[in-house]
Amino acid sequence: MIVDSSVLIHLSRIGELSLLKEFLGKVTITEDVYRETVEESAGRAGSSAIEQACGDWIDVREPKDKKVLDSIVGLEGIERADASLILMAEEKGDALISNDLALIRVARSRGVESWWLTTLILRMTAKGKMSKEEAKAVLIELVETGLRLSPEVYTSVLGRIDEM
Repeated sequence: MIVDSSVLIHLSRIGELSLLKEFLGKVTITEDVYRETVEESAGRAGSSAIEQACGDWIDVREPKDKKVLDSIVGLEGIERADASLILMAEEKGDALISNDLALIRVARSRGVESWWLTTLILRMTAKGKMSKEEAKAVLIELVETGLRLSPEVYTSVLGRIDEM
């Protein structure tokens, strides 16, 4: 699984970065994501947890084809960091997890399977890796610490958790 900075930042803020490891095992980020979440965020909540996970269960890599990367940036009008995540997912044949609407739209338009952070919570709950109560608590804490969800999405996710 390829992971965007938005997911790392939100999970590390609430001390739940390990949810990625528990459910997905090893994950991959790009150098841009590392720079944003560790180097540029030094001293902020969660940045040291991300740094410690890198080299252990978070792999830091760069996509191989720089020409395709430049093409994605130009054609899709997205940031280089986002384009590198999409290209990495394409090269590895892997899915992408993000909480960035523009990134997910472009990734899906290119045929890359994409998950929201809420998708991770729902899948963990459905697979018994997290209880309903734990899932609700994580979701509430994510929202309280800055994860932006519309009231409709928030209510829908809570309802889906209750239905499991």
